[in-house]
Amino acid sequence: MNAVIVQVNDHKMTTKDMADLLARQLKSLDALAAKDPVNLNRAKDEIVRTFIINCISIDFAKSNGLNVSDSELDGEVNSTRATYPDDLSFRRELSQEGLSLSQWRDEVKISLLSKKVFQKVGEKIQRPTDAEIRAYFEKNKEHFRRKDRIYLRQIVLDDLTKAEAVREEVVKKKDFAELAKKYSVSPEGKQGGVVGWIEKGSVDIFDKAFQLPLGGTSQVLESAYGFHIFKAERRAAAGVASVDEVRPQIIELLQAQKEQIEFMGWLDKQLRSAKVLKNPEIIAAISVETKGENNNEVKK
Repeated sequence: MNAVIVQVNDHKMTTKDMADLLARQLKSLDALAAKDPVNLNRAKDEIVRTFIINCISIDFAKSNGLNVSDSELDGEVNSTRATYPDDLSFRRELSQEGLSLSQWRDEVKISLLSKKVFQKVGEKIQRPTDAEIRAYFEKNKEHFRRKDRIYLRQIVLDDLTKAEAVREEVVKKKDFAELAKKYSVSPEGKQGGVVGWIEKGSVDIFDKAFQLPLGGTSQVLESAYGFHIFKAERRAAAGVASVDEVRPQIIELLQAQKEQIEFMGWLDKQLRSAKVLKNPEIIAAISVETKGENNNEVKK
């Protein structure tokens, strides 16, 4: 029997739909964990919740003229496929997820549409005010405490002999930034070797630069990345960052909070106006039959 277990307006989820999604959700669990009622019920709840939100988003998008064009979908699909070494690897990954190409494309389309809905819902949100930013900073100062920092440039070479020769150029007071642009094999070499601010304890090789005097340059130091020559340009003692230093970070945090609050309010309103029906008895009856390690079958 392939009964309807959830209906949102005109959208329906059947027992087969639930079984397919559960199989994907639980495939990474071993047999014991997959049959655990806590894990099983959590997976069911998540599937139902996602289905309801997707349905509401689809209906809202339709009534507000939001859509995902073929070119947008193809662009996202091609971007994802490009992260795989070849098409065979990509299709093998889909197969392991239990997805056909068309099913995966549908999921990508829903994801893109949901982002547009989220943006539409939050488009009237005001950016955090200066008062809000300062209030958040005062309340959460300890989160912005920093360790000792150093502003660093470096030249990285892949050969010790070359590195020592470049170090001699540095000793002769040649311009460090120009030498970095000319010789360094690391990405920041093109920017004159600017690594930027580094906190003490973040990377082992950079910690050695904290021993340098301000403006000083290091000997050739070896790491897994090659042979380094450091120059310490600025220092900042440990302490709490200023509100202006962390302003962009706070704005991002507050904006995300506002967007989430707005979205939850919108979702609650949509749920109250939508026609949502569930069949909890049939949902509860869907179980898992184990066939060995990481091989679980959902019984409808």
